[in-house]
Amino acid sequence: MEVALDAGPRILGFARRGGPQLFATLPDAVIDHPAVGPFRFLGGHRLWRAPEEPVVTYAPDDQPVWISELDGGLEVVGQPDSDGVTKTITAVASGDFLIVDHELRNEGPARVRCAPWAITQLAPGGTAHLPQARDAIDADGVLPNRTLVLWPYTDLADQSIRFTRSQVLVAGSGRKAKIGLSNRRGWTAYHNDEELFVKWSPLHRDGDHYVDHGASVQCYRDDRFVELESLGPLAVLAPGEETSHREVWSLLPTAIAGLEDVLESLPPVPELPA
Repeated sequence: MEVALDAGPRILGFARRGGPQLFATLPDAVIDHPAVGPFRFLGGHRLWRAPEEPVVTYAPDDQPVWISELDGGLEVVGQPDSDGVTKTITAVASGDFLIVDHELRNEGPARVRCAPWAITQLAPGGTAHLPQARDAIDADGVLPNRTLVLWPYTDLADQSIRFTRSQVLVAGSGRKAKIGLSNRRGWTAYHNDEELFVKWSPLHRDGDHYVDHGASVQCYRDDRFVELESLGPLAVLAPGEETSHREVWSLLPTAIAGLEDVLESLPPVPELPA
């Protein structure tokens, strides 16, 4: 795991020892918004606030972070944003998994409405796998069991986006597109170079409010990178309050077992060591 010292919090790299690096490296990728200035992506994994509001979301974070060493991992704390919200990423190894916790803490003077938004940028050339709900939600199987959320620039005629009964597959390069789903199966994944990056996040809770029409997992793609994203429910944070969101990561080789067998074996909740 590689962590930025002067921006973030960001996890810039994540790989098995001797394995390929799937995270994107993007030193020149920038969003330049007239209200806030340039935001440097850098690549890797970051924590944003949802909903997406450019004057808040794209505010630069090119400032030193505080890093604390933990048993088996690190805690990385960023500088407060314009509303006084502090972002913290904690990453701790647990067997073959990495537990990645995200926290938004309101250290400002006013209430803030937000949700944790965990975004992993991956190198182009692979395929993103977003599993769809497969089980009926009623005894007769006549009610709809899934939703699909689309952004204005997403073209469903684009043949690099494919739909099967169990998955949405997004090619790791192509024109700008974004798709969101309710997280009913627990995981999303990215396959590249016979390596599978899997991240689990909490299953969708119907009683909670998620931004983006309930899309608690999302995938963005353009010709530079692919993003696997997960979101927690929306919260209103009073001064001194925080909201948190957990992902669990794993890297799995697919050369021997085969990609489809590995995907079919993924549980909705990872089985962490005791």
